[in-house]
Amino acid sequence: MRIGQGVAVGVLATLSMDVVFLAASKIGGEGFTSDRVGLELVGRSAAGLMRGRLTHSDIAAEAEVRGETAMGLAVHYLTGIGLTELYYVLTRAADRRPRMLSATAFGAATAVLPLLIMYPSWGIGPFGRDSGECARLLRLMLLGHTAFGTGIGLWTTLGRLVQKGEVSAA
Repeated sequence: MRIGQGVAVGVLATLSMDVVFLAASKIGGEGFTSDRVGLELVGRSAAGLMRGRLTHSDIAAEAEVRGETAMGLAVHYLTGIGLTELYYVLTRAADRRPRMLSATAFGAATAVLPLLIMYPSWGIGPFGRDSGECARLLRLMLLGHTAFGTGIGLWTTLGRLVQKGEVSAA
């Protein structure tokens, strides 16, 4: 897998995650939405990191930062690209080819990143336990990250078929 393909698949897999989040919020309503997660909070956190601030007592209650949603979107997609590249590195190191099942499992496993790193740094504790909506936040991350991994598998497979000429890109 070439770097350019990893970037494209990373963007498409992250977009797949976002589409699933949007669909789940429309279909599942409040069970699949939370004001404790969002691109604006990712951007607010990134802005804090750029100023040397690693933790927050409650990031959602903090003042907005100019451009935080755009910054959050950039960080979200760059993270998706980076995680996709990591998946490719790990599959190569194991002398394997990327596959749908392993990509989906990898995506689901990446849910631990927000649950154990991002949430605690945002002041809502591991797994969001201090948020008052732990089960909802866990459900959101498992759904989104599993969709992300499935997106890696789907878009990698489709890219491989296009390269082989078995599917037209047009």
